[in-house]
Amino acid sequence: IATLPSTPIDDQSQISCRCIPLWSDLGSQSVPMETITVTDDGNSLAEGSIVQTAKTFNRKPSISSVISKSKKSTKGVSETSLRSSTITKRGPRTFMREKYSLPDVDTWQHRPLFVCVNSVVSPNLVVPNCGLGACPLGVPFQFSSELFEGTCLIRLKGSKTEDPEGEEAYFYGRKRIFQSVVQGRFKEKVPVSEVMSGHEFARPLKNLPHPFILRTATNFIGKVSPGANIVVHTDQPFVEAPLGGTSQVLRGDEPGNEPNITCRNITEDCSALGGIFAERNVSIARRKRLLSNPAKCKEYAFDTETVYTFEFYQNLFDAQSYSLDLGFAKIGCSSVLNGQPIQWLGKMKDGRYLWVSLVHSHEYTLRV
Repeated sequence: IATLPSTPIDDQSQISCRCIPLWSDLGSQSVPMETITVTDDGNSLAEGSIVQTAKTFNRKPSISSVISKSKKSTKGVSETSLRSSTITKRGPRTFMREKYSLPDVDTWQHRPLFVCVNSVVSPNLVVPNCGLGACPLGVPFQFSSELFEGTCLIRLKGSKTEDPEGEEAYFYGRKRIFQSVVQGRFKEKVPVSEVMSGHEFARPLKNLPHPFILRTATNFIGKVSPGANIVVHTDQPFVEAPLGGTSQVLRGDEPGNEPNITCRNITEDCSALGGIFAERNVSIARRKRLLSNPAKCKEYAFDTETVYTFEFYQNLFDAQSYSLDLGFAKIGCSSVLNGQPIQWLGKMKDGRYLWVSLVHSHEYTLRV
């Protein structure tokens, strides 16, 4: 998010900007405030073009495949039927569980929210105790994918959680309104530079800001996070950045020594990565800078023996109102997202998923 002046921008203006991904605190001290000079050269990107900060993923040609758009509720639908309803024509593409694949709203235990796994993107992404139903809120649940196996904890402030006391204790005195923790082991050794986190969408976004504003903000994000990939003017937009640089807390432990992910504070310990992290004197802010830069983090890898813990939290996106709260303004997201749920994922650059969850709202994603 780039904070821009409300007055018209001259040919050359200085703008104070702070890059804040949705998984960051607005007041994070690790996100520097910088002043940059922006020159309007008249070459702003045209509508329909692609805006990006770095070389995009090597994605294969897309397919025009969607889940059968039946208007009937699929309460009790099997995972196999959801996958078999896709039509393969050209190659893999981004698609997600849409509103017509969800149970009846009256059955949602966390209504107005329905948090679920985006099971259609990967046949190996499984939540044993939930299936295609809602994932628990406030308590850990197990999951497994082609590349990762472990537990996940999701907290949404103000939601109908399974652990009201734990949620209240975690959010008390804090600005943050969302937390997610993933803990587990990789199934194969993977370079840190190849593991990404972010958001992706199956349909174009709508009502986007002027292309010049997008270009200014995107260029600044590329300066702060060199590994970020931002593509918004396309049929399937996505925003992705290196996982190691976007986690608020990252740690690695020997099996049996990992922290309890339901605790209020998880401490950082990246010594398992080796290199400069072995001495345990690298600050979180420095770790984010190093692991956000593909050129600097390519020497590190996530192994298969260590239990890794990734904690994410933010105070910008409010799932209850489906809006971004910037402090000075609240921006509704449902019209921009074109009725799509916000999602949070871990993914390899080659397209394989570690985890991916969706946050539906019957007030916003189901009524657009």
